[in-house]
Amino acid sequence: MTDINRQWVVAQPSRSEGMCLEPEVFGVKENPVPGLEEGQILIRNKLFVCEPLVHAMVKGVPGRIDPLPVGTVFKGHAGGVVVSSLHPDFAEGDEVHGTLDWADFVISDGLDAGGAPLSRLTPGYSLTTNMITLGMTGLCAYIGVLEIGKPKLGDNVVVSAAAGGIGSIALQIAKLLGCRTIGIAGGPEKCELLREELGADEAIDYKNGDLVSGLASAAPKGIDVMFDNVGGSVLDAVLVNLAPFGRVAMCGGISGYDNPEMVVRNTTLLTQHNGMIQGFWYSDYEQVFSDARDRLGGWLQSGELKELVDVSQGFEKVPESARGIFAGSNAGKQLVQIS
Repeated sequence: MTDINRQWVVAQPSRSEGMCLEPEVFGVKENPVPGLEEGQILIRNKLFVCEPLVHAMVKGVPGRIDPLPVGTVFKGHAGGVVVSSLHPDFAEGDEVHGTLDWADFVISDGLDAGGAPLSRLTPGYSLTTNMITLGMTGLCAYIGVLEIGKPKLGDNVVVSAAAGGIGSIALQIAKLLGCRTIGIAGGPEKCELLREELGADEAIDYKNGDLVSGLASAAPKGIDVMFDNVGGSVLDAVLVNLAPFGRVAMCGGISGYDNPEMVVRNTTLLTQHNGMIQGFWYSDYEQVFSDARDRLGGWLQSGELKELVDVSQGFEKVPESARGIFAGSNAGKQLVQIS
């Protein structure tokens, strides 16, 4: 085992108007691998999950997250293996994940950086699957579709950023519930993936053609449920095509994260359609986590649900991969494998 612990640190304040951090905010610091005290474990990280929340933790979210000061180690969803333990509940070789320092090695007392217990692996599933489909990614998709969208058999369900990590699962869940699925993605390759790999009934390339007319053609009777990861003009196009009493589950709005001028203009159409937009913060739905993981796991085991991940190799890939999600450069959930 190496004696050096590489850490990604906040090198300078972010001055961007949007959420995406500038490359120069990412800095690397090297320290000795920390020693253990009684009641602690040493985790060697294997995987980092790239998602907007990592950027939000640096910038801060009013009422939710205090910004990380300059010099602080980046924090985000990470997973790895226990390589040394002085904790009675953990043994060498245990695989765990949670909100952790983005570093080769991290010390834990059994809790993650947010004070939550470290997540252990559900038997029979890989670390990647536990972190993604059985973790926040899958839970967000499940909550948005079932708890908020509440689709009925035969409903037209639209998913934006459907080739991304959360969107790809949301699209498949809607299909498994007997809905007609319409995925929105950028570029012909991603649209082909939606149709051929994920079983979408329709795939619309928002970068080519008029999205309003494309949705009208795909769902002439209107859109019953939208799972939205994008906001902005994509959400606007859906609101024009919303069916009576249509529902929008607002998971995110990545089109506006790095473009403060991006706005939604058609919200008044909700009155005409008796429509509803509801946002959600996944951790506030902890009461459904157990059932959600059971159903997601069952669909994985039966082969009805496919896990879509995009893995970059190497510690040095963090800035490129973490920033690339804002440009839609990933297909599936973006991970960085560091060891």
